[in-house]
Amino acid sequence: MQIFQVNKCYSFLMIIILSFSDSLYLQGTTVMPCRFDWHQTGSQVIISIYAKNSLPELSYVEANSTTVNIHVMFEGDKEFEQKIILWGVSDHLVAVNLLASKMEVSLKKAEPITWARLDLPSLPQNQEQEDTNHT
Repeated sequence: MQIFQVNKCYSFLMIIILSFSDSLYLQGTTVMPCRFDWHQTGSQVIISIYAKNSLPELSYVEANSTTVNIHVMFEGDKEFEQKIILWGVSDHLVAVNLLASKMEVSLKKAEPITWARLDLPSLPQNQEQEDTNHT
C-alpha cells in the first residue's frame, strides 16, 4: 500500500506535495466527523472531504488499486478517518489538494467507465456464507 503524507503547503490554496513515506499512526485521538462526497470525470474520481482547520503536516492518504484510506488530523488530537473500497483505480493517486475548507483526493480510474457509486457494494453476510459453503 502506498502512503502519501503532506509535506509542505504553499499559498492560500496550499497545494500538497506528496511523497512516499512510512505510515504515521497516532494514539489517543478523538474521532472527528466530516462530511465528504465525490464526483467523477471520464478518467478520474475526485473525493472531497470538508475539513476546516485541518493539520496538513499530520494528514495523509493511503491508496492501492482497490482501497483508499483518508486520514485528516485536527488540533486537539481529533482525527477523521475514512476507508473506502473502490470499484477500481490505478495504483497511484493523481493528486491531493488541501484548500481552505476541504481536502480533495483525485484518483485515476482503471477503466474510463461511469461509476454508479463510489464504493464497491459488499455482499450481504448470509450470501457471503453461502458462497463460501459452495466452494
